[in-house]
Amino acid sequence: MSFVGHIRDLAAARRELETRRLLVVGGAPDADRSAFLDAVAREVADEAGLPVYRFRVADAGERSGEAGRTPGEAADAVVEACRGVFVVHPCVVVVDGVPAGAADAVPTGTADGSLLAGLISAFAESESFLLVGSTDAREGASALPSDGCADGWALLTRAAVHCDRGDPRAAGPLLRRAVEAHQVAGDRRGEAWAVFLYGRMCRLRGRAEDARRLLHIARERFRAVGERPGEAWACGELARLATRSGAPDPDALAEARRLHERAGDRRGAAWAHLWWTVARADEPGFPWREEFTNVQGRFHEVSDRLGTAWTLHHHALTLARTDGTDGVGGTGGTGGTGGTGGTGERRREADRLFEGALALFEEADCPHGRAWTMLEYALRSPAHRFLNGEWAAEIRHVFHGIGDEAGEAWVDLAEAGPSPDGEPPYELACRYPTALLDTLGWTEAGEPLIPRAARDTQPEPRPGFPRPGDRDRPDDSRAHVRLTLLDDVPVPDMPARIALQVVPGPGHPWSTAPLPPLTARATSLGHAEIDPAHGVPADGAEFRFTPHRPGSHRLRFTVEDPATGTVLQQVEAEIDVVPSDPGPHRPTAPAPRPSARRA
Repeated sequence: MSFVGHIRDLAAARRELETRRLLVVGGAPDADRSAFLDAVAREVADEAGLPVYRFRVADAGERSGEAGRTPGEAADAVVEACRGVFVVHPCVVVVDGVPAGAADAVPTGTADGSLLAGLISAFAESESFLLVGSTDAREGASALPSDGCADGWALLTRAAVHCDRGDPRAAGPLLRRAVEAHQVAGDRRGEAWAVFLYGRMCRLRGRAEDARRLLHIARERFRAVGERPGEAWACGELARLATRSGAPDPDALAEARRLHERAGDRRGAAWAHLWWTVARADEPGFPWREEFTNVQGRFHEVSDRLGTAWTLHHHALTLARTDGTDGVGGTGGTGGTGGTGGTGERRREADRLFEGALALFEEADCPHGRAWTMLEYALRSPAHRFLNGEWAAEIRHVFHGIGDEAGEAWVDLAEAGPSPDGEPPYELACRYPTALLDTLGWTEAGEPLIPRAARDTQPEPRPGFPRPGDRDRPDDSRAHVRLTLLDDVPVPDMPARIALQVVPGPGHPWSTAPLPPLTARATSLGHAEIDPAHGVPADGAEFRFTPHRPGSHRLRFTVEDPATGTVLQQVEAEIDVVPSDPGPHRPTAPAPRPSARRA
């Protein structure tokens, strides 16, 4: 996607729109900007035979008759109207009157972070053309940023939306392009947000160490440029990393909330308040009912549907799992009787909350939240599950749509029930830490009590984790390839050292004899160089990896026996490269992509 900071000639804007399908125009008086948008829309619509729809942000409240409508509510009305148009059929949509600062909004981790973010979210999967007119800077907001920087912000917003939807796979390419755009513009603030979102994406994918390293870097860069909301978001994501081990850190989440409040970031404070409440919800005596209600009010104030949906989800989950106490010092509310009637009322209240969460996840286009809510609703409400004989297949299908194999594995577990030996199935054991899986519980009816933290990530299988078929071949009888990054933070155009070792298990013949003269062949599968091309593990093979751009880089190492020409093992590694730290950056031409030969 692309932005145009000032009106260009009609032909150039038309080409831009046809190539990118999104055009943002600002820096002109209202009449000139509107006429220009109309001309571009007519040209594209006439040639493609498409209808044209026009919205003006200022009119959204007037049409509803609600004179006191807030700007956020008016913006939501525009997004909802556009969402219906975009999804039904291709068209040309003109949205005029967007405040000048809206295109420069910081991605805050929610799909509703700004009007422009909401439009991009609605527009993401459509075949429509979108033209956005930004009001003149003289109206009080800052002008649209320059072309290169604005394009980077649009890419960051799209990446944040994909993460919110629970589809981090699609965020990686967008973040790589965003880093390059911000480097071209010399925008260190934009680069800091790109590194932060990289760290968030790694957390979502279960790559805890990569996430921790990137989030620490992002936090320091935010501090360097005085970006207080960003620093608070980085602290919050670092605190959430602790939940992966099954041991949340409420104190760190409380500190992140205070940082958001000091920075004046109400949406960030609401999210930190939610995760703090979730981290403590299962503590005896904690007033979870009151806290979830407070969080819901916070999200309502900032018109954040996604945050409200997750609040309802966890509130319903807590209510469905509680014994009737709510930590307020007695038998208050609907769940305090502890008898059969109270249990039934709690279940009905949880059902209502799950249904509300489902509706909001649908509106926010968040399949990740929808799939988890469908699963928990089915497990906690047998009547709901038995009404739909294909309940498991339906939920599995939603997880599959976003590539969440871990989510599918939880559905498999719920359908199969506890294993006789008490061990978690392979598809979960290879993805989650043992400490988290140890917190998995079961009800008397044989329903799983899935750890809350399981829905925070979509972890991939750990490399080298023994498969069930390997049980007849004990791990100690095999040799493994171990890769070690000897330099902490790889950056573009600076070599980083990688050591390769062949490590035989204690039952392997090489454990008591010297390694044979094996050859390790290294290949870069991206814009990077690696040399030497070959190394000998017995002599301590070390390679120099020189990336030419930030982002995720894949390397392939092939271990061969040169005496027989046999390939013994081939492994691939993924290394995240962060932007260089100092000042404005000059773009670097990427190196030619080397050919990757298969052994």
